[in-house]
Amino acid sequence: MQHVLLRPRRCSFLPISYSGQLKKSSSSSACHHINPHRSKSTHSINATDVKNHSVHVRSALSNGPIPYEKGWAWQHVLLNRRMNRMRKEIRETFDGNDMEQEKDWILMFEHQPVYTLGRGATEDYLTFLNNEPDGGLEKRRRLSRKYRGEDASRLNIDRFQKHKTSSITDGPIIEQNEVDELSNQSICKSQPVLAPNGSPIYRIERGGEVTYHGPGQLVMYPLLNLKHPNYQQDLHWYLRQIEEVIIQTLHTFDIKSNRDDINTGVWVGKHKIAAVGVSATKWITTHGLALNVNPNLEHFDKDIITPCGIEERGVTSISEVLKGTSSSDHSPSLNEVADVALKCFGDVFRVDVTEGCTIR
Repeated sequence: MQHVLLRPRRCSFLPISYSGQLKKSSSSSACHHINPHRSKSTHSINATDVKNHSVHVRSALSNGPIPYEKGWAWQHVLLNRRMNRMRKEIRETFDGNDMEQEKDWILMFEHQPVYTLGRGATEDYLTFLNNEPDGGLEKRRRLSRKYRGEDASRLNIDRFQKHKTSSITDGPIIEQNEVDELSNQSICKSQPVLAPNGSPIYRIERGGEVTYHGPGQLVMYPLLNLKHPNYQQDLHWYLRQIEEVIIQTLHTFDIKSNRDDINTGVWVGKHKIAAVGVSATKWITTHGLALNVNPNLEHFDKDIITPCGIEERGVTSISEVLKGTSSSDHSPSLNEVADVALKCFGDVFRVDVTEGCTIR
């Protein structure tokens, strides 16, 4: 079936400085656990006070699904470079001439099949463990949030050898080498528990319960400094903004979605269509959102996991929702959804979304 790009509507949640087009860029490329309760804060920035701030996109979508370890490594390499710069008290102003380590980023991925547990998540929502001969005792031990042994099924930057701090003039080749080194270390040293379908399971540092990532799912990891005037130093506010990006993206494709009063993420009826789980270090965010475009929903089967720990709800996708509708013959591709999501991100966060180098 030929995919037709649906004409996007304007995302109108907040007034913006976003131009609606991706700009070509000459440049290369203590975590907080989030609970789902609503933030009472609102975005109070006067539009006249907001500086023209850019967020730079690094995308690996042209590569197809990549190992989760590589996407995780990209986050930590960019975060560590920025943190190293902050530790040295080398700071630039927030304008178009930011040094590489001062930039805000959005990483765009499609992952190979993987299940991840948030830093405080329970193993009880890995329902397949109940059918293990030992009741899943051994795998629960390796996935435990308290366990730090060599056979722990955990991705944690502290487990791996610290890579060298690169100079601020390093280009994308050095940056890519750092990512390759860290991802290779994580693959070699981590020993993931495997789900019945063969997918690895890792405990990671984001908030939230167990979820699935895989082909057909759009993953966006914003690395934003929430101290910037465009944002708020409020992780609940940040979660609501990420949810709004998803809601506006789905609206473009004539899908009505909503938040939930208790649970994070975005829903179509009683079915979850996008998961949100974030982390922050010194107010610099990592992790983000996973929007189901056309994944294999069997990976969310409740004989394997209870997605996000919500037993009474199901999971859906854009392609599933559009079945039987007037838009069913024009179900968008992952790249089409990604383009719209970036436009909506610029609108909701009041930023210019700037295209950077692709990720290999």
